[in-house]
Amino acid sequence: MVDVPTISDAQYAFDLVKAICTEVGPGQPGSMQERQRAAWIQKVLELHLGAENVAVEEFTLAPGAFLGSLPVSALFLLATALLNLAIGRFPWLPPWLTAPAALVLSSLALASFFCEFIRYQEFLDPLFPQTRSDNVIGKLRRPGAQNVTRLLIVSGHHDSAQENTWIGLLGYALFVTVPTILIGLVGMLIMSLIQTAGLITVSAPLLQMGTLGWGMLTFPVIPAVVFAMLFNRGRKEGGTVPGAADNLSACGVVVALARFLAKKPEYIPADTEIRFVSFGSEEAGLLGSRRYVTRHLEELKRLDARLLNYETIAHPEITILTSDVNGVKHAPEMVNSLVAAAHRAGVPFRVAPSPIGGGGNDAGPFSQAGLKASTLLPFKMPQQVVAFYHQKRDRPEILTLEPLLNVLKLSLEWIRCGGEAEEGSGTQPGNHLPVEPLP
Repeated sequence: MVDVPTISDAQYAFDLVKAICTEVGPGQPGSMQERQRAAWIQKVLELHLGAENVAVEEFTLAPGAFLGSLPVSALFLLATALLNLAIGRFPWLPPWLTAPAALVLSSLALASFFCEFIRYQEFLDPLFPQTRSDNVIGKLRRPGAQNVTRLLIVSGHHDSAQENTWIGLLGYALFVTVPTILIGLVGMLIMSLIQTAGLITVSAPLLQMGTLGWGMLTFPVIPAVVFAMLFNRGRKEGGTVPGAADNLSACGVVVALARFLAKKPEYIPADTEIRFVSFGSEEAGLLGSRRYVTRHLEELKRLDARLLNYETIAHPEITILTSDVNGVKHAPEMVNSLVAAAHRAGVPFRVAPSPIGGGGNDAGPFSQAGLKASTLLPFKMPQQVVAFYHQKRDRPEILTLEPLLNVLKLSLEWIRCGGEAEEGSGTQPGNHLPVEPLP
């Protein structure tokens, strides 16, 4: 191919990232700044696709519930530990009250952490204040296309994360934080079960076995409480994390690809519609993509929709993910189509499952609903996690053009062949057109 995305297209994506970071700044889920970031993306998509082809879909959410589940779990864990230690120490506090209460609270602590932070279920959301967020959707077809039978979606998310306290303080040791929290929650539940069993069976040895000592207090209970209580900071307004790599880099590529295809619509198969989606509130538990799937599920199934999601475009080698939230598998045909596109584009890539235990991104809700989806993750683990992930250091200066260009090239090949692994009926390329300035 002659007319493929060039370094100027990657520069356009980078310039958009820089402009949003400069003009708006951080935009954590549900904040006014997040909506301003969405408005920027809406504006540039309208510039390239026409205002009639761009829509904004509002949705409601409780942005504090996802990460708020950690301090909630920590408080339950702390109360459980105190009740557990109180047994037999205070005559006015009967064991038949403290042991069952500790069991209930330890169960709630683990359930809150597991459902919200691990399973991405809205377990605590009804207890938190509600606000709104936006998904921005642009669409494009080949001129004259009438009978659309397939939908290809490219996506990123425009919200930024709360600042992770422990990455900046602990460096590589941050990887002990979440396991310690989980060990503390599970350990405390086990101790509560043993203590309650000792109370029911009137077994002093069993009761003693289920009562905390200095060993478990030292690890994992007290560290788990501290880690969970202070897991994040910078929670006011837009937050403190610019989110240039995670994940405005993806939004920049989505818009740059829309701009390229608007000029060269012959790359779009005749029976296909392309949607360019920027999801809101990914950092609050994938809420934007989850709301989108729920709202459009019937249409997505009818049009054999395929989602190509981008996450943290910061390294030249692209990881094509085979799984997402807690091991949910992406469709093999989707992964195969991306591998084939990477080969045709001549970009470096690898194929791997999701690297972050318990983590997920916006392809997850699609695959969970039985739709074809995958994510491109051009991100070097664990070095770039320590370097800037969920930190104030996630600024435009950390981005380079090569990763952006590689994702653009792969994406064009994937679209040109209709999201299939085999060569599609693409037309001969024309000449590349120059970049317009951002509005």
